[in-house]
Amino acid sequence: MSPDRFERNEAFFGRAGQEKLRGATITVVGVGGIGSHVVQEAAFLGVGRIKCIDPEELDLSNRNRYIGSLASDPIPGTLKVDIAERLIKSIDPEIQVEKYPYSLRHARSFEAIRTSDYVFGCVDKEGIRLVLTQFCAAYEKILFDIASDIEPEANRVRYGGRICVSRGDGCVLCLGLIDAAEAGLELGPDAARKERDKIYGLHRNVLGQTGPSVVSINGVVASLAVTEFMVEVTGVRRANRLSTYRGDLGKVFVSVDAPSPDCFICKGLWGQGAAANLESQYLSR
Repeated sequence: MSPDRFERNEAFFGRAGQEKLRGATITVVGVGGIGSHVVQEAAFLGVGRIKCIDPEELDLSNRNRYIGSLASDPIPGTLKVDIAERLIKSIDPEIQVEKYPYSLRHARSFEAIRTSDYVFGCVDKEGIRLVLTQFCAAYEKILFDIASDIEPEANRVRYGGRICVSRGDGCVLCLGLIDAAEAGLELGPDAARKERDKIYGLHRNVLGQTGPSVVSINGVVASLAVTEFMVEVTGVRRANRLSTYRGDLGKVFVSVDAPSPDCFICKGLWGQGAAANLESQYLSR
């Protein structure tokens, strides 16, 4: 590693801070529209070890926003974790990259998270978001949960996203950032999901896969998350619990709302480890 490579980083948070980043292991769950920004910026920061979890292949609708994807990447046939590895190695070949082309609910994915220092959740399904939040809490992993959003409103479009940092004193559940009922349906039996789809129709069933997604909005939200990670790791300051980007207003809001004092995840699961019994509940068989 060139001694000058991180000179400008160290001018901000010092050599000790840079060494903390180099010694850190992160796991990025979902290396798609948001996660690809995260792995790129983590590589430029000099994070020493990056684990990438994503079972999917690149498809045509991804080409508007996947950082590191090339026009020459075959579709089908290009794993997203392979794109992430190529991107990271093109920035810094010394970074250790581990690829997990599996769903979150695979034993190897759980193990990757359990043996990491920090986790980035870049997923768009409520059920997976809930599982990830619970697992990180049980094993005391700081989770940077990231979401972008574009929603039509009266006379305009609301767009932006948010970053929730879970460390046992606030999470997506107790801060009201997740639809627990929807998560339960996604994680429940197939019969329940099919009944839900019959009630709400095809549009509801595919909404999460066909909504708008734009590279620059994803990039802003990912950059905010990586900045919170950077200041947390290097000791500049404690990461904010909840930051909300309102692109339509050109503002970022930092919440000072207190989380629920009796949150099941923050208070009931935090630090329970294997005793939380999440593996038996959620791992695919």
